[in-house]
Amino acid sequence: MRMKDFDISMTQYSKGDIITGTIVMISKSEVVVALGGLKEGVFPRAELDPAFKIGDAILVMVTGAIDDKGCLVVKHEGVNKAIEDKEKLNSIKVGSELTFKVKNISTAGLIGEFVGYRIFVPFSQCRLEDYKNANNLIDKEVTAIVIELDNIKKSMVCSSKLLESNNIVPVEIGDNVKGSIIKLEDKYAIVLLNNGAKAKLSISDASYNKLNSLKDVVELDKEYEFKIIDTNSDFTRISVGLKQTQINPIDEIFNNLNIGDEVEGVVAKILPIGAIINLDNGLRAMAITKENTDKSNVATHYIYKLGTRVKGNISLIDKESHKLNIITNKKSELH
Repeated sequence: MRMKDFDISMTQYSKGDIITGTIVMISKSEVVVALGGLKEGVFPRAELDPAFKIGDAILVMVTGAIDDKGCLVVKHEGVNKAIEDKEKLNSIKVGSELTFKVKNISTAGLIGEFVGYRIFVPFSQCRLEDYKNANNLIDKEVTAIVIELDNIKKSMVCSSKLLESNNIVPVEIGDNVKGSIIKLEDKYAIVLLNNGAKAKLSISDASYNKLNSLKDVVELDKEYEFKIIDTNSDFTRISVGLKQTQINPIDEIFNNLNIGDEVEGVVAKILPIGAIINLDNGLRAMAITKENTDKSNVATHYIYKLGTRVKGNISLIDKESHKLNIITNKKSELH
């Protein structure tokens, strides 16, 4: 029985779904398939292989349309290829190699299509041969490596230049690597490493100085040396740092400090356990309350006042964590 009041919005099927149905009717012009849950689909008889008969199971794809009799419009032709395409997509990730057909050439690079995804190969990521012969590549197949994948927008950014090197080479935390900036925002950048992997550079790992934008220290398409600061087992998530390849100015200051050195600064914050002092050399030091008085139960604000200058001597240096404690002359003033 044909369902005249069929409402596709009440089904669990979506456009592009591939489902198994049962052939319940074959007419001269169409084939009706039972899809389960009292739902029926219909497709042209011309798509049906003569080997099929009523009662056979058959694969169909939902088109999202409904015919004038209230049945889902499905298609059988091309379903096997659609299944193959989905399997191809499931295997694609950053670092995967794929072959696509070039559809157009823009001023920025090659544009193609792969299983419904838009492919873009920037000229900066093209092999020299592809770059020189770009105008002759329309409708030709090009092989490249995926460097950026967006499943929501159904798009990929690829690089044929990476084919000239080996596949992604494993990296370890602490390794120094070279790479080019392929995407640049104010707070982060995407880096294409020379080993074929893609990595993220955060603004906090770009400089020891405070930055308003990454664009103040790096440029798009320019190569830099980075340090691997984090990665997962299959190298699909890599974080790199730029400042980690440089000497931390604070380390240099700490290397010149010694226990007992006299320092001077301004009281910046009062805490229950002590006062934070902004030293004139750019460092911060802690003056612990109980270390700066011989009296018991003395409140920090009794010893220090915000904004006042104090002098003292270094009592603790922790170079690894950049921790510094001082004993100030306030101790003697309390006697």
